[in-house]
Amino acid sequence: MKSLGSYEYVLDATAFYLGLSFLSFTKSYTTSLVFDEVRHLKSSYSLLETLVETRNLIIIDPDEKYVSRVLAVATKSGDMVRLSKSDISVLALAYQLKKPLISDDFSVENIARLLSISIMPLGTIGIKYTRKWISYCRTCGKGYGTNTTECLICGNKLKRRFKRIALI
Repeated sequence: MKSLGSYEYVLDATAFYLGLSFLSFTKSYTTSLVFDEVRHLKSSYSLLETLVETRNLIIIDPDEKYVSRVLAVATKSGDMVRLSKSDISVLALAYQLKKPLISDDFSVENIARLLSISIMPLGTIGIKYTRKWISYCRTCGKGYGTNTTECLICGNKLKRRFKRIALI
């Protein structure tokens, strides 16, 4: 596991599943959606409560303007279909607090990079470059936005691919 130093972090569910939140003595933040997602870690629930009570884990929900910005960037990049409400909330919180985010989710990392949020993957090497997803028809070659699932010309199911993009 990577060394975290003494920074403050925003934690995605990954940090809880890997036990990071229980090993760290730094102040951490997460959203109520992420906290609810990891509550099923029953053997660790009392530890979660202790972290909250000692204010080593602070649960905050992001302001709507930051959620809106994350949604706009995720829609533009094509990652929206891969993000959960928890992912969106934790990205918005990291963006709002200007704190590094800990996550191993590639779509979360893509959006974090596009928003200039510092991100630290723990169990993966992370992504090498930012991506924009596009949908296309393998039969007729017509390209579509990410919300379309079927070719409007020939009716075939669309495939997804990405292209490298510069930061937004």
